[in-house]
Amino acid sequence: MNTRSSIRLGMTIALALASTATLVANPRYNGTMRDAASHDELSQRLRMAQQSDPIKDRGEAIGKIGEDPASANHKRSLLESSSLICYRGQMTLVPKRAVIHVPEHLEDRFGVKGKVEVKNWLEFYMANRGWIRPLEVTRDEALGFKPINEAKLEAIKESSTVVIATFKEGPIAVRPYVDPEAESAESETTATAENAAPPIPSVK
Repeated sequence: MNTRSSIRLGMTIALALASTATLVANPRYNGTMRDAASHDELSQRLRMAQQSDPIKDRGEAIGKIGEDPASANHKRSLLESSSLICYRGQMTLVPKRAVIHVPEHLEDRFGVKGKVEVKNWLEFYMANRGWIRPLEVTRDEALGFKPINEAKLEAIKESSTVVIATFKEGPIAVRPYVDPEAESAESETTATAENAAPPIPSVK
């Protein structure tokens, strides 16, 4: 073998070794072919995934599916809990307990009278402030924690206008005041009566 042939052979071996090292350092393909998953295999995997689904393992959902839970707490109609004040083709709504006083000659201004245009409280009051009187109350008075001032109550009785309870200029329902001491005494009386021994029937 002459010198040129030896050089060519050495270069060929070097290139082959370099290519082998590149494949080892960056293996992209291992030479094996994987079969595509069949329809039956995919169906089997889906069934296994569904069987081990942690959400489905919890059982049926609690409550009625598709029903809005908030609707159960709002069965009362707005009209049922409101007083309708109507005058000259305009109407507004206020809470029923917000109406503190209605003189006899103004009773006919409550309820719907034909075709009307609904207004908010402020607009309706400004147009009818000659016969409507707002009575500003505190939060505690509205919640029934404190009684309404006696002077206010006396003035209401003699008023010739409709009196509407308001809090920060908006109509508000006023709960009746209950004296805590009287309520406590009534509760104790009721509890004593419930715990009393039943009467012994007489023998004839």
